[in-house]
Amino acid sequence: MIDTAQRLALRRGPASLGLAAAVAALAGVAHADPCTGISSGGSRFAACFDPGNRLELSGATIGLSPGQAALGGELALRHDITFEDEPDLVWKMSHELLDVEYAPEAGRFDGLLYRGIFVRHSRDGHIVLPTDPPKKVFLPFDIGAFVEVGRFETHSPALASLGIVETAALVDLARSHSQRFRLAVGPSGSWRVDLDRMPVALADHAITPFSSLLLDMHGESDDGLLVAELRGEAGYVWHLDRGWQLEERAEASLERTILAVNDRPIAVYADVRYESAYSETIAGVGVRLALFSRHDPRVSLDPPH
Repeated sequence: MIDTAQRLALRRGPASLGLAAAVAALAGVAHADPCTGISSGGSRFAACFDPGNRLELSGATIGLSPGQAALGGELALRHDITFEDEPDLVWKMSHELLDVEYAPEAGRFDGLLYRGIFVRHSRDGHIVLPTDPPKKVFLPFDIGAFVEVGRFETHSPALASLGIVETAALVDLARSHSQRFRLAVGPSGSWRVDLDRMPVALADHAITPFSSLLLDMHGESDDGLLVAELRGEAGYVWHLDRGWQLEERAEASLERTILAVNDRPIAVYADVRYESAYSETIAGVGVRLALFSRHDPRVSLDPPH
């Protein structure tokens, strides 16, 4: 039986031979292992991908009536930090850099300089308190942190916002050893400024002194072809010009890799974002192309000797 990933992948090699490889893959593929396909010609191709390690470009239609064309890009990196003296302990590190989207017809430019999510996972859920002597405490969740720096968003021809910094202390209820699953929640603090665009001037400060609750969910299939994310927060924000306000913000996305060219995945996606502070809801659909994507460690493109 030919699995979905193998039906959609194109064999490794020159781009001009990609279509021929796809036809060969549909005709019949032998299994090297669940993440490596072999075409009838004997060429190997990747059937699993790592969506957390890639440099991507995207093209989308945003807005509902009518849609506006948008271009974007992002660099995503993730890795684990392990310790020789504590083999059951791992820090799961996830980074997003230079995430931008530009819609020239709508005059919108949204960008993010850096976002990081760091989760400490131990097999038995323990932490060590620095007492004398040190004491182990066992927790039913992992602990971690969220940090975001330099989030710029345009909301209208007259208004933009700059999220200078946001951070949160997280507890991860999923307690997964893998980075493929996360269900984290915790109090968040942030500093944001609103900007008048014409002429450019400071309009307002918005400060959240850990008075909001952040929810961060991430899930992906074992082969990395399907990825779903949800991030939301709600709480009280202090504004320089009007005091305390209740604000909500949420963003969700769903991505599906449909094929790969030269082992570079191409995915279709849909996303939606809501911000009560600006009475704004934006949805979009698009295509993502990975200019660089790290192979899943289970992929083996070198033939056995």
